Amino acid sequence: MATNYEFFRLNKGANLDQQDLELYEKEITKLYSEFSETCDDLKHILNKKYDKIYAVGIGDSLYSAESVKLAAWNNSGQHIEVIESYEFNYYYINYMPKNSLVIICSGGGQAARTVESSYLAQKRGATVVALTLSPHSRLISATGNTLCYVPNRKAYIDGACNYIALASMLHIVNIKLGRWHGNLTEEEEIEEYKKSIKLSVAGFEAAMGENNKKIQTIAQELYDGNHEKILFLGAGPGYILTELGCAKFMEQAAFVSIHQQLEEYSHEQYWIHNRNNNNDFVVLICPEGKTQARSLELLEELKYLGCTTIAITSSGYNNEIEKYSDYLLVAPTNYEDEYFWLAAANILTRLANFFTAHLGLSNKQFANDDQPAKHYKAIQFSRFCDEVAEFDIPLPDEEILREKGPHGLEFNKK
Repeated sequence: MATNYEFFRLNKGANLDQQDLELYEKEITKLYSEFSETCDDLKHILNKKYDKIYAVGIGDSLYSAESVKLAAWNNSGQHIEVIESYEFNYYYINYMPKNSLVIICSGGGQAARTVESSYLAQKRGATVVALTLSPHSRLISATGNTLCYVPNRKAYIDGACNYIALASMLHIVNIKLGRWHGNLTEEEEIEEYKKSIKLSVAGFEAAMGENNKKIQTIAQELYDGNHEKILFLGAGPGYILTELGCAKFMEQAAFVSIHQQLEEYSHEQYWIHNRNNNNDFVVLICPEGKTQARSLELLEELKYLGCTTIAITSSGYNNEIEKYSDYLLVAPTNYEDEYFWLAAANILTRLANFFTAHLGLSNKQFANDDQPAKHYKAIQFSRFCDEVAEFDIPLPDEEILREKGPHGLEFNKK
């Protein structure tokens, strides 16, 4: 019997209104209030002095940790290393100090690699904390120390919830670390919360109104032009947003997407555009800050090469940016590079939403009923390495996976 797997159906509709904005503001305010208290409950674990702190994850969960990394260094006063789960499990863990704090970031909490990360880090003597949105997940069952928040998914732009909620949660953890270790005063902690909520709400507004109309126009042109791929360019925290943009276009629209560091473009992808340019769409993440000058140089060259250029920036942008951009999407307030994820994530996800709708894939994650079971076997139920194979679980029946997916299976807290 065919199962209807709805993935990125456009639940928000073609336009975002004041009610959507108010729902989002309510949700973000609730997240900061409730999750900061959750962190307080785990202060006896988080407040210890560690030789090293890691944030480990995959997909959106990895991007969320990467996005807040530099702000984390500033707020917490500590260097936090962000590593993809497989890389951590099979390579970097061999160099991990025993007195380490490992934060496992996972929205769904079911992927085998992140669960394996928890078991491995614990076995090697690290203190492990699960940061997740799923209270009955496999990760929760594998990890004694947990930081969980269950978001109201209807408040977020379709496909943005895991990334924004997890990034916000890790941002709060880092603010708490800064407060507990004396890097932030109590007043500075409160101001950082207020600032983050304000920028979060403005970030949702960045995908509304005129920008929403422009996003629809861009998606329509990308579809009508029968383009083969889209390229995302950025640097620093903006580079992580290029990975997020690619992920949304691949997982939603099944569309070829490339992310590249801003400076590296001139040394790599340029050599395709200068001789074989099919009017590629190129998105530049260039908020007011350290990337604008270099972005402007590249925009001018991309325009000369015949690419269609889209600049995503903030309200204090250089006016020359507009001159060389076919489309300009401006967030409604100034953002430091380290906080631009709060706006750009909504714009990028909304763009992917509309393009996916044009392709007729908004409610089609899998091409047939056999794919889900094979996919979940390969990711959610991939086998653990020998060191922690004792914690592996039997593969569920394929019929169960076809009917429920991995999130239909529940686990008890460790």
